[in-house]
Amino acid sequence: MRGRDERGSSLLMVLVVITVVALALSALLTRSDAAQKVTESLRKDAAASATAEGAMQAAINNLRNSSYNGEPGQHCFGLSDTLSLLAFDGLKPVAVKCQPDPKQAIVQCGVAAACNRPDNAILALSTIPGETALSVSQPGGSTFRIHGKVFANSSIDVTAGTLSASGTLSARGLCSDGVLVPLCGLGGSLAAAPAYEPAVATVPARRSLPACTTPNSVVTFVPGYYDDADGLSTMMSGTSPCHDSTWWFKPGVYYFDFHNTTNPLLTGNNTWTVKDGTLVAGTPVNAAGAAIGAPPVPAAIPGSCASPVGGAPAAGVQFIFGGTSRLDVESGKAEICGTYSASKPPVAVYGLTSGAETASSDVLKPTAVSLFSKFGSSATPARLGTVDDQAASWKSTAVNDTAGFTLSGYSQAGAIPVGSVLESAELKITHRHSDPLTTDKLDLSVDVGPGAPITATATGRPGGAAYGVTTIPLDASRTGSLARSVYAGIFTGASISLTAGLTAKDDTEDIDAIRIELSYREPALRKGNGCVVDGPYPANGCALIAGNVFVDGTIYAPEAALDLTSAGGNRPLVKAGVVIRALRVSITGSLTGVAIDLPDVSPGFTFGLHLSVYLCPGTLICVPSGRPALQAKIGLIDADPTSPDPGRRKVTVLGWWRPG
Repeated sequence: MRGRDERGSSLLMVLVVITVVALALSALLTRSDAAQKVTESLRKDAAASATAEGAMQAAINNLRNSSYNGEPGQHCFGLSDTLSLLAFDGLKPVAVKCQPDPKQAIVQCGVAAACNRPDNAILALSTIPGETALSVSQPGGSTFRIHGKVFANSSIDVTAGTLSASGTLSARGLCSDGVLVPLCGLGGSLAAAPAYEPAVATVPARRSLPACTTPNSVVTFVPGYYDDADGLSTMMSGTSPCHDSTWWFKPGVYYFDFHNTTNPLLTGNNTWTVKDGTLVAGTPVNAAGAAIGAPPVPAAIPGSCASPVGGAPAAGVQFIFGGTSRLDVESGKAEICGTYSASKPPVAVYGLTSGAETASSDVLKPTAVSLFSKFGSSATPARLGTVDDQAASWKSTAVNDTAGFTLSGYSQAGAIPVGSVLESAELKITHRHSDPLTTDKLDLSVDVGPGAPITATATGRPGGAAYGVTTIPLDASRTGSLARSVYAGIFTGASISLTAGLTAKDDTEDIDAIRIELSYREPALRKGNGCVVDGPYPANGCALIAGNVFVDGTIYAPEAALDLTSAGGNRPLVKAGVVIRALRVSITGSLTGVAIDLPDVSPGFTFGLHLSVYLCPGTLICVPSGRPALQAKIGLIDADPTSPDPGRRKVTVLGWWRPG
């Protein structure tokens, strides 16, 4: 019995050992299988990560070698914003989706010649005795803040409150007590204006004023040359048919050289006055800063047009002023936005410092003569075009006899530019007649194009062997058909009907030449003159721009005065510096923040891009959807963001992450 009991116990022990070993082996096998699965999963994750990173690098390299710069209508990868890599990793399709950030303006001053901002927030160059270079009037307790350096060739005056600058503030002359931390009374050498060039080297095409028929509308101007200040002022008055409108000047270059005081076809003076509505110059934007098709009515100023600094570079304007032309915003508001450049300041307002108008003179000759005339074959264009004693001749056959012919041609060698102003026009007839006891007579009709012909009668000269010249003024008032044709650029020549009268029988009339001498002034880029450059301002002279005007860009008018007014607010009056002879600012309310700004040097990338990589195993084409495998933010770096150089542009990685 005892022996059998021990054998049972041994069997039980064997079964326990077998069970334990089986369980242990099972656990080991299970753990080994899990480890194998984990290893396989890690391998797949590593492969996916490598694939995603490779796709990201491929996308970045694609952008580096492209000319994509985020302009409207462009796509990151040619025809699409998605880069499809169908067999990037074996046969596994991959897609990279691109989403651009808003473009950013670059402010850079690596070398002075390529600096795209002025060196000073305010450079006031006045050397006129008694003229304050910088004058600020504001409520007591206010601070007129300037971001950047300030330098004045003469004095700085603050009538109330204080004036401060984030950079050095210095003046050769004295400063008032309200100027904080000044370096004043320095004396020494005068500062000179930087040599900024206007945006055009020749006068752009003359433009007529747009239609003005509907109040509370957008009245659109196109770039070009404008010479009628009175027309602009009348349109922008409270009594015009289009009162309470938004005056939108589309992006481009505008040249204002008003001739109201020198062209008899125009009226008024050379001051463009805005008394109504809102003036917007540049690319219009909404409150979020996004470009829109046209500005609203009324426009919200400031912030109505795209700034060339601190945001997405957009096309703006340059307002160029010549002669005695100037702008005065008496009511309403105006905002002028310049154009971004990678190599020069965004000058929005330019006062010319060189250039002059010159008179052009032409002698016009006939090219054709009527066939049937008592002068016969002697009347030819060659004989009647040159003073050379080779005359067209006619002999009277009766008392009080007459003979005539018609000449045509008298055209310019080249077209007269639109906007030219007639200075003088004279018809000069070189002639003689043989009877010494009588005088001849000349009746003329001169047709110069649209409008009634110019008629004249000239009592001639006593007879004799010598030639004389009879001069007949044409359009002496400079308001007739000839002046209008020259101004409109449609003068293409003239025709002259001449009738010679002789009182004696057998008298001989010799006409050597019939010529038109024309003098006119073509539109020209001409330096500021008259009250615009006179001083001291405000006792004498006038401001190039005056009133409630905001300038998103640089003002460059080193020989002129600027007189800005503001009711206050938190936006700069000028965003990219002022180069001026004299600056006068009047603040009536609370102006918070910076009044005159100069942008800081900014990072060198033009704009950022978000890139997202999508893996699509088991499909033929990868459609970006769901959670991406990898994401990155990059910045494209270009020397000139408007003209990328494929292959040479740089890329900076601003962020690289895998979504959790």
